[in-house]
Amino acid sequence: MNDAAVALKKLTERVLGKGGDVPLALLLELAVPVRKLRDLAREFGLTPKGGFRVDKAPAHVLAPLLAEQRQQQQLDAVLRLLLPTTAAPADEAPAEPADAADPLAMLRDAELARLREELERNRESAARGRERESELLRRLQQADQEVSLLRREVAHRQAAPVRPDASRDDKDLMRRVHDLENEREGFVAADQALRRQLAFNQSRLRDLEASHAELEALLPKGKRRRKPPPELPPASDRRFLLPRFTAPFYKSLEGKDRKAIERAFQAILLFCTEGHAYPGLEVKQLGGQDTWSLRASLGLRVYFRQQADGDIELLELGDREDQNTTLRRLKDR
Repeated sequence: MNDAAVALKKLTERVLGKGGDVPLALLLELAVPVRKLRDLAREFGLTPKGGFRVDKAPAHVLAPLLAEQRQQQQLDAVLRLLLPTTAAPADEAPAEPADAADPLAMLRDAELARLREELERNRESAARGRERESELLRRLQQADQEVSLLRREVAHRQAAPVRPDASRDDKDLMRRVHDLENEREGFVAADQALRRQLAFNQSRLRDLEASHAELEALLPKGKRRRKPPPELPPASDRRFLLPRFTAPFYKSLEGKDRKAIERAFQAILLFCTEGHAYPGLEVKQLGGQDTWSLRASLGLRVYFRQQADGDIELLELGDREDQNTTLRRLKDR
């Protein structure tokens, strides 16, 4: 197989594989003799890559170097290598129609169109890169804030005084926590049993009401029992508990994120309207003191005291893990 057949095969594979998109460098490498490539590179004063000299450089080294030229005269000279050269008779000038298309201009326009498409792709890639950079910067700032919060928490825990009898207190607290967890499990089991009994009673009540309505419809109108007048619902004795926020409570909000603060105020409002019996708040008295706590989230607790008039005094918003330290601090107030 000669060189022309090899070049034709490579061009065919490129056209079939890339949907007709053939780069200028590949056309120069396969369709132009290497001698012409060397002459044009020597004329432009180009230096081939890879340590080759111009008179020894192969076609696959010179073709990309010539395809990178963007000046109009040099680009015209490069594109002219792809045009067929026909010798015209000496006694007559070549006759071309006035409106004939310039092949060199067509090649140049095709190359410019390819470059414009490549430029648009690069712009889109740059825009996606800027968006990715903005997202990474936002995540980095968020991570820095979380690190700062964790450092403050570690410093706060390290600054807490350690008492010599802390281990004994911890054992007592662990025993107390274990007892409370067992008591809570008993309450949960009793609550589930009561809920099942309530569901059964409601289902039974609906069946009895349906049977009563069927039997009532079978009686003559004169013998039907008159319905008693409806009783007025009893007046509700539940009232809104007025929260009184103390200065230490506002100070405890420092360093907390906005979502945690929102959950704390929602829990306080829910407690003021629903009272102690609301199951999601887990309101309980702590350590035999006059201090109470309610659950704001999985790791946050709101500490308060009951007032003589029934209202509440908000003391502090703290982490669930620091409850022992918080209770000792509140006991000294």
